[in-house]
Amino acid sequence: MRFRVGELIAYFFRSLFWSFNLLLVLYTLLAYWLLYKLPIEHWSAGMIMITLPVAWVFNLIVVFFWLATRPWRSWLSGLVLILGVILFGERTFQWHQSTGNAAVSTPSHPVIKVFSYNVGMFNLSDYWARQRSSPPIRRTLNYVLRYDAPIKCFQEFCSSTTLPEYNMVRRFRNAGYEHSVVLYPELLGTDYGDLGVAIFSKYPIIHSGREIFNGRNGLVWANIKVGNDTIRIINVHLHSMGIRVGKVLRQDELTGVKQETRGILSALRFGFMERREQVRKVERHITESEFPVIVTGDHNDTPYSVVYERMRRVLRNSFEAAGSGFGFTYNRLPGFIRIDHQFFDPKHFDALDFETINYVRYSDHYPIMGTYRIK
Repeated sequence: MRFRVGELIAYFFRSLFWSFNLLLVLYTLLAYWLLYKLPIEHWSAGMIMITLPVAWVFNLIVVFFWLATRPWRSWLSGLVLILGVILFGERTFQWHQSTGNAAVSTPSHPVIKVFSYNVGMFNLSDYWARQRSSPPIRRTLNYVLRYDAPIKCFQEFCSSTTLPEYNMVRRFRNAGYEHSVVLYPELLGTDYGDLGVAIFSKYPIIHSGREIFNGRNGLVWANIKVGNDTIRIINVHLHSMGIRVGKVLRQDELTGVKQETRGILSALRFGFMERREQVRKVERHITESEFPVIVTGDHNDTPYSVVYERMRRVLRNSFEAAGSGFGFTYNRLPGFIRIDHQFFDPKHFDALDFETINYVRYSDHYPIMGTYRIK
């Protein structure tokens, strides 16, 4: 009798787990369909798409569970995972070997490097921090100045005249970056200029423009003369994702956890709607350009999103073309996300290398750098 009761309990939980397995598979297939086809761009669809990596993890757990208990049932989640690798594998993980350092630049096919970094205001947003020289801030400023790239793009960029070493606009010009465009040029030369998005170039900028979305979010573009060619660099900073996992984990009481979680979900919902509209403005600047385009910046969206998929349908993603590993770019919890991207026109550029510089931890983002040959 005891044996039969045990059997019934085991059968009940296996049936319950199998039902969960079926629901999980349906959810994962729905995410595949939404991401692959983009039939709707509602914020709720964005929520489903962004959770695709979590669905993969659960499917993998299910596979191992069934292999240990009922091996024949593992095929369903296994097939779903294989389909995910076929459809979305290249935007998740790459094996490319770098060829950028070995590339030879010629007058007919010049090689350019585009460096991009969300510098988090260099930690100068605090008034008292700007009044004294700080070794950590100096290290950050010196790093972005000395990094070897003729085109540098920044998000959350600022400059201050309180101390000569904090006057980053002047220091860039003295370092040979004589050409620049910023989101808020009226703040240049002020005591503290929250300039937002910025491009600095050693090559001549023959024309430029800007478009403010809200606050620090916006885009700047520059038509840059490289030898006999002219290219357009578009630097973007889209609306924040609103993910603050660390604040949730720091809560001591369940009430605080619930409040922070609701705040994150609300911010995600609003962010999906904002970025959906902002990426359309980026697309307009791409299609209106008479020159080949490279887009870089902090897109604040993962490879499983409306923003990424829309950009991917216009341009080629640099990580997919020349990156390696997972390329995670966020230096905070949850950490395992890639939200800083570069995209390029494959008709006019070859991507030779793309690197996430994940040993540089000055900001809550890692720098990214793409190397391209102009065809």
